[in-house]
Amino acid sequence: SSQRQRGIITAPLFMKESPNNSISQTQSTAMLPVRKGGKRKRRRFDELFEGLPRSANAICSNSMVGNLEDDTKKQIREYIIERCPGSAEIVDALFWVAETHPKELRTKELMETVEAITIIGAAINVLLDSSSDTTQRKQSMTIYDLACGHGLGGMLLAYRFPEIKVVCIDMERRPCWDTYREAFEKFGVKTPGNDTVMANLALEVGDIATLQPAQGDYLMCIHGCNDLSPFVLTTALKYRTGFAVMPCCIPDGLLGVSSSSSGGSWGIIDDKARYALQVGYLAGKFSCSKVAAISHIITNRFLIIIDDWSVKQPSIRG
Repeated sequence: SSQRQRGIITAPLFMKESPNNSISQTQSTAMLPVRKGGKRKRRRFDELFEGLPRSANAICSNSMVGNLEDDTKKQIREYIIERCPGSAEIVDALFWVAETHPKELRTKELMETVEAITIIGAAINVLLDSSSDTTQRKQSMTIYDLACGHGLGGMLLAYRFPEIKVVCIDMERRPCWDTYREAFEKFGVKTPGNDTVMANLALEVGDIATLQPAQGDYLMCIHGCNDLSPFVLTTALKYRTGFAVMPCCIPDGLLGVSSSSSGGSWGIIDDKARYALQVGYLAGKFSCSKVAAISHIITNRFLIIIDDWSVKQPSIRG
């Protein structure tokens, strides 16, 4: 039987339980890497992203994976396999959702989430590897997916890091959250000693304003609107946590900086430049050390602010 670990799966063949609980062979490769997340080769998948249904300068938010052409679905399968090496069962889970619940897997949400989690998962790995006691850090850490929405980001992290507790928080429990979890339970690989695949995953319905994380936890917020991103950074600073924040809409002037004038005398800044300016200002204001990016072809809200304040204490700049 296979054993799931962070980094590799040790088994003569990579086996998984099929939905009817029988064992099926999915690949015949020894020592397959798993839960690592794929390497992001810039522009490798730009042709795929550009070929997906589009609205203005991003993938159409109403496009559903289940409604795409078969050839496009095949390309998406290959893309996810490369992003999740050794974890072909993730493809099975996601396409089960697309086929059985066609209104619950949006193309844009899938692409931006997989790309973001590839970056964020790598950042968490760096954080764990730099810890003086990696095992203790994993046992004590909680990853919070704040304003999680559909919750796919939190689930992918929970599956990649089975020894770390992951808590998704939102104001409501969306039907797709339960659908995604059911899919992972059907197709995922259980860790030794657990009766369920996602034993480390939980959902809390409520206001994230009451969150009090412990030092060393990790806060993730993908496409939080308006003042949510500054709030998450403030919370990370206060409680000394790691974080990855992917801002969505940042109204002009919210952070104390303006990129437009009423008379237009400053010239016109396009939306992509304005967004990059605001995110860069936000990262600088909180003395963040890294800003990463997913493909701007997927979404025009493509930047991720990343840092770990569990081991350092920056100050907010005026």
